[in-house]
Amino acid sequence: LGPIPLVLISHRHGDHTDGIDTLVAATGATVRSVGSGFQRGLGGPLTDGEVIDAAGLRITVLATPGHTADSVSFVLEDAVLTADTILGRGTAVIDDEDGSLADYLDSLRRLQGLGQRTVLPGHGPEHGDLAEVASMYLAHRRDRLDQVRQAVRVLGDGATARQVVEHVYADVDETLSDAAEKSVRAQLAFLRDEPSR
Repeated sequence: LGPIPLVLISHRHGDHTDGIDTLVAATGATVRSVGSGFQRGLGGPLTDGEVIDAAGLRITVLATPGHTADSVSFVLEDAVLTADTILGRGTAVIDDEDGSLADYLDSLRRLQGLGQRTVLPGHGPEHGDLAEVASMYLAHRRDRLDQVRQAVRVLGDGATARQVVEHVYADVDETLSDAAEKSVRAQLAFLRDEPSR
């Protein structure tokens, strides 16, 4: 590897931020993120629409909240680094602490609007067509929301997230039930706010 002058953080989760101090100590790199907790060196917080020239690349910061409130993607000429907003396989979980399904759907629409570009996710293999994958993610979320609406009609308005998971996600591997429950909590919150949208 050559010198590492700059590190851009996509969001606050440990699998994307652990090791920052070790990396900075070894390389002297500046670290930038949306929140100040991960910044090292000069540069300030990342902002939506900001253009960064580094290592011969022109990188545009695109706010893509939803998975977490501080999620960003990085747009290159022919590719987009989507971190956990669009994954290499499966779908993103909406974080319990500060994620938002409404924001996530808006972020998917923003990404979809970028057209056909390579998706470079934070986990898993790349995808060849951002617009197509974003469309698939949006369709998947609409389908799941319809399933959750139906489950609430059957189970009643007082249904817990766990009850909805058992009703909607019966086909999902048990090892994914906690992630499914997080998703259902986000979906229920979205549906509670739906009349105001």
